[in-house]
Amino acid sequence: MKSKFKVIYLILFFVIFFFSGSQWLKGLEKKDMNIPANEDLQKNAAQIFKKNCSTAGCHSGAYPPMNLNLEKDRFAKALLNIPSQEIPSLKLVDTDNPEKSYLLMKIKGETSIVGKRMPAGSPALKENDIQTIEDWISSLSYSQTGGNRIIIEQAKIPDKSGKKELKKPAFWGTQLINLPTTHSLGKGNVLFRVSHRYVPSIASGYDSFYGLDGPAVILLSLGYGISDNLSLTLARTKLNKEVELSFKWVMFGQRTKSKLPLSGALNIGGSWATESLPGREVFDADNMKFNAQAIFSYQLNNSISVALVPAFSSNTNHWEPASEGTFALGTGGRFMVFEDLSIIWEWIPVLSGYQDNEYGWALGIEKKIGGHVFQVFILNSAGLTSDQFLPGGDLRLKDGDLRFGFNIFRTF
Repeated sequence: MKSKFKVIYLILFFVIFFFSGSQWLKGLEKKDMNIPANEDLQKNAAQIFKKNCSTAGCHSGAYPPMNLNLEKDRFAKALLNIPSQEIPSLKLVDTDNPEKSYLLMKIKGETSIVGKRMPAGSPALKENDIQTIEDWISSLSYSQTGGNRIIIEQAKIPDKSGKKELKKPAFWGTQLINLPTTHSLGKGNVLFRVSHRYVPSIASGYDSFYGLDGPAVILLSLGYGISDNLSLTLARTKLNKEVELSFKWVMFGQRTKSKLPLSGALNIGGSWATESLPGREVFDADNMKFNAQAIFSYQLNNSISVALVPAFSSNTNHWEPASEGTFALGTGGRFMVFEDLSIIWEWIPVLSGYQDNEYGWALGIEKKIGGHVFQVFILNSAGLTSDQFLPGGDLRLKDGDLRFGFNIFRTF
């Protein structure tokens, strides 16, 4: 009886020894190879991309540079076996030939790359971060099963929808010039905006340096993306010392699952003119305004976009004892001449209610650089909040009167 137990104990001993020994050897082999589990490598690579590449204005959002989104849940499908736009003969991440991956060339700054070393405008990645990305890419070549292989196979499936790919948004800024656009700020992103409207006309000549010596109407605003489609903006302008709070909801997009061939958004807000008027308290209801704009944009291609913005604001001439509202039909568009350099314009005819000397209009140029959008233009209005620009402008084009202005947007 005892001999039988001895045999059983001996068999169990060899089984446990064999199992634990084989696991130890595998662990030692993995340690010697310095290649952690594939899943761990992918998580580490995701963290590096998040910290250095998918920041606001870079490789994130619906329209990232080179159509390359490196956010946590998108970077693998955006990279694996996808041809580089700079050198189409090379793949961003080549799972069959990892050493030929163009992504590695860009982050290492090899002489054969097109353009600048990545990340652009920032210090080069640390050597250990580059090694982590290189290990992740190498691991994909021998991953025959599991999630990575599935992602690889999905990345090879061509798009058979037949739709034209739009690699640029209809508009880069949250404002075309004055009019709001269908551009979504994105969840968690913060937008800082500075706007100037020089009061003197260009026709005032050299004595005012064609209006640039000022004075100027200034607006500062801060926006926050509550979700991918909903944002909140607080702004304050010098004119009438007015404060404006607005919400924008992007209802549907031209590139989304919506069957509508355009993008649509709703912008609703209110403003408060805090500048004191004779015989009126600052908190008087006559100093409060309500405004709403329905925004529709259509993108013909990556270069041409147009917008239609039916808009209303109450109390647009609040300084009058019997004030009116204004209903206007804003129109505008963008034509991209070069990479991220565009001509922009808008015209805002008043359909009913209070109107200034002439319908509002503006014409300018726009340049996007990373997380910045710069706009410089000529226009006839000085107002910056919805109730200020909808009634039109004080300058008449037929008299040769117009002024300079600019907008700067910075996304964080």
